Amino acid sequence: MNQMNQSAENIRNPKLVEAMRQVARHDSDETRSRLAAALMDSRLLSPIEQQTVLTEKSGPSRRIRFMDIQNTEGEKYYLAFTDLDEYAKWNDEEKNNQALIMTLEDFGNILIRNINDLKGFVINPYGENISISKSLLLSLLKQREAKMNARHGN
Repeated sequence: MNQMNQSAENIRNPKLVEAMRQVARHDSDETRSRLAAALMDSRLLSPIEQQTVLTEKSGPSRRIRFMDIQNTEGEKYYLAFTDLDEYAKWNDEEKNNQALIMTLEDFGNILIRNINDLKGFVINPYGENISISKSLLLSLLKQREAKMNARHGN
């Protein structure tokens, strides 16, 4: 995970965007598995807020908080953007200029580690608007791990 800087401009996910559009046009097992495969290789931008937390023992420490969004049912999701253009649609008032570059594993880690009611993450909420639930994410990561182990003969 790294801070938003020059490298954020290089974040483009044409394969993922195309796969999301295919699912939107025709939702099938095939389009979904293409989407899953594209997700595996994607690096996404996720907006964060830096907070300074005062602790008695060690003084101020920096904490980051991932921003989230609520759907009409009141369920919360972390935000993920395929590129700066999609990021800008959410950040239209340019209030938030910090993001981390995240992989599927990174999202898995924060969703597992953070004890909260977040349901997963949503990609391009103002574009393709595809949400990846926590359970789907975990099963994708398990599949990937199984493939890796098979490849290395573990």
